[in-house]
Amino acid sequence: MLDSSGLHICFDPAGREIEILDVTPVGKDKYRIEETPIFNPSVTMGDIIRVKEELGIYYYQETLQKSHFKRYAWLLSKEAVDSTAISAFKQRITENDGKCEQIFGGLLVIHIPKNTLIDVDGEMNRIIERF
Repeated sequence: MLDSSGLHICFDPAGREIEILDVTPVGKDKYRIEETPIFNPSVTMGDIIRVKEELGIYYYQETLQKSHFKRYAWLLSKEAVDSTAISAFKQRITENDGKCEQIFGGLLVIHIPKNTLIDVDGEMNRIIERF
């Protein structure tokens, strides 16, 4: 398996927004995104993108292959984020070949295979109702 590493990726052609993302190289100028980009909502974890390198910055060119994951996201209170219910839910996602990210403390992002049997929205809504 190829190792992932941080890459300075710019999704803005003018070069104003650069973020360091974990990626795995899959070919010349081609990388699989290993986390959720903040500056481009159309690119997600698992997508394979093509970039063009200039002076150590990798400029996004196009998405070559979309991820097999479906993405869900919720902005949660600190109480909800720290709850045993969320911890158990994240464990269940991981056990079903999904991935969880917590961004800026309260943004919970779930990536789960599109063919999952888990009712992600339903389960999360039941958890959120408690808070």
